[in-house]
Amino acid sequence: MNFKELNGLSKKNQVVLMGGTMDKEIPVTELAQAFSFNFELYNRSATALSVKEAKTYFEENVSGLKPEGIILHLGDNDVSAFQNSAEAFDKNYLALLASIKAANKKCRVALVNVANPKNDKVVAALNSHIKALAASEKCVYVNLENAKLWNPKANLAASSFARNMGVSVRKPLNDVAEILYSYAYFEIKSAPKAQEIAG
Repeated sequence: MNFKELNGLSKKNQVVLMGGTMDKEIPVTELAQAFSFNFELYNRSATALSVKEAKTYFEENVSGLKPEGIILHLGDNDVSAFQNSAEAFDKNYLALLASIKAANKKCRVALVNVANPKNDKVVAALNSHIKALAASEKCVYVNLENAKLWNPKANLAASSFARNMGVSVRKPLNDVAEILYSYAYFEIKSAPKAQEIAG
């Protein structure tokens, strides 16, 4: 899907979720409203998006938004490619991160790992690379293995309490990712990837 036309109607300097097939199912607008985010949250995920394609996809469909925050959930479609060349995976991910910083040098970035309920060694190695990339590029690292521990109802109650007390702060990307992926874990029951998160 090409989001250029939709981006023309969207606010700049907001937060974007960019991931693959399962991520497309997350209703970010509804969750942003339910949790009283004081920013817009846009879903610019694409079916079977790979790290290799991600830089071009970002430049064509996301960079025009000049996001001030972006949550990247990539790697599900890169396991075989990673096994063939971890170096190419890292190079492609770094190229994407450079493109994000070129669009907005102050952009906050969170890298979400790949669900690994079967403890696959290749996926574990891929996740260690994502974690290392997050550390080297000063990004937030989000571990999906914790999704089933997050409690969306408790988060919603805390958000409601804070809103009623007049507190309005920009949520850290890690908190936003927790809300999105706890929703995926608890609510997107039909999605195979959500079931993979569940393990």
